[in-house]
Amino acid sequence: MSTKAQTTFRTHLCFMCILVGVGFSLPRCLGQDEWARKHFSQWDRKDISRVLDESPWVVKQEVRLRFANQLQAAAGAPSTNVGNVGGPTLVRTDQNTIAAGATQPPVDFVFTLRLRSGLPIRAALLRAKQLELNYDALDENAKAAFDQKWAGLLQCPACEQNYVLTLSSSSKQERGADAVFTIFKGARLADLQRYIFLADEKGEKRSLVHFVPPKVPGEEAIFYFARFDEKGKPLFNAQSKQLQFNLSNNEVNVITNFRVELSHLKIDGEISF
Repeated sequence: MSTKAQTTFRTHLCFMCILVGVGFSLPRCLGQDEWARKHFSQWDRKDISRVLDESPWVVKQEVRLRFANQLQAAAGAPSTNVGNVGGPTLVRTDQNTIAAGATQPPVDFVFTLRLRSGLPIRAALLRAKQLELNYDALDENAKAAFDQKWAGLLQCPACEQNYVLTLSSSSKQERGADAVFTIFKGARLADLQRYIFLADEKGEKRSLVHFVPPKVPGEEAIFYFARFDEKGKPLFNAQSKQLQFNLSNNEVNVITNFRVELSHLKIDGEISF
């Protein structure tokens, strides 16, 4: 990379960093969340955890699932044992869909939705990598090499044209069980496009345009939705009130849908997502 290109690169990165500094207009964080009053380069592991697990860019829902013998194929997976976690399948217990002969009690799964294209989430991921590799103690050359390699976490080129969301799950009752991996590991984009969409409070929608399944238990499933319509209009703007992430229909109802209030996601008056 030429000296001029390096300078441009670092300037762009610094500009992105400044955006994550002071000035978050988040009603919930004023006087409460310390991370929102710091430059992200000052975040410690507790700050990162709060951003990735407790900030307005994260929504969690608990769903009780029962282990059963069989379940109709979901998400376009090739096998009928789509809810397979360690053998049995998964069935929602709050919709009277428990399979006959199921013997194990329901398991509590917490599904975590992160608005990955939101700037605070991107900054938290970069800062987490910085702490992992002891960035603060590196010399200037090593920091420049790090910036070149990992700046994409913050810049997120795909976020320029797409809204990006991630979904994960965990259970305190069944360690190692991962409903998201179970449901989406064999998913096909064409099948997911039949029922997964993003919408605002007025019902305007964006279809799923790309999907990355989790490769191993514990990984997030990643969903991409076009940011702009054919006229170049984004789905969400400063006046938007709510985001709906639809994940279920009559055939696939293991995971609940998500609704996110957008008034808490504003930075400098604009929704950061």
